Amino acid sequence: MFQKFSIYSLSLLTLTLIFSLSSRADNLPLFSTWDKKNFLGQNTYLFSHDNSQNIVRMESDKSASGLFLKKTIDLNKTPMLNWSWKISNVYEALNERSKKGDDYPVRVYVLASTGPLPWQKHTLTYVWSNYQKVGTIWPSPYTQKVVMIALNSGSKRANQWQQHQRNVQQDLEAAFGKIYAEIEVIAIMTDTDNSGQKATAWYRNLTFSAVK
Repeated sequence: MFQKFSIYSLSLLTLTLIFSLSSRADNLPLFSTWDKKNFLGQNTYLFSHDNSQNIVRMESDKSASGLFLKKTIDLNKTPMLNWSWKISNVYEALNERSKKGDDYPVRVYVLASTGPLPWQKHTLTYVWSNYQKVGTIWPSPYTQKVVMIALNSGSKRANQWQQHQRNVQQDLEAAFGKIYAEIEVIAIMTDTDNSGQKATAWYRNLTFSAVK
């Protein structure tokens, strides 16, 4: 969970990470080159790259871990985040707005900041909700500096690739009331530590592009 990531690791990251100065990104690096972060247990990862398909499969069993990439993305030039994801299942009997229910089969995070200190960081989290209506926006139960957006919901489309494109700059402004010129970290995570359940998820071809 990236809100857990934000609480337990963000202060360390902000002191130790040296972010890329790249102002433009199309295809992001292969998932196999991203850094791994474990919060409870460790997910199992299977990386593949074939015919321009950059894919990672994550298996989570009562665990919480993910991949993150330190890279500066210029949102004035390439604000559109594009990707596909797929899940095996959603989770049962969870209150997603509580700390005990803070589990999702897939998450994609972007971190923006107005300075180097932890309270200057804001994180936007795109999720496949277990039951929230698509389009619902709500704060993380851990911190107001992390905001969730449900892009898929429920089990109806499980085991089917779902394509998404989001204007990250506009979503950050809607969530935090500020126009951000760049983001500094992109991350993905599948977690089952709170629910004690299991899930398999796939992430494919994260890219940033200009507005057409």
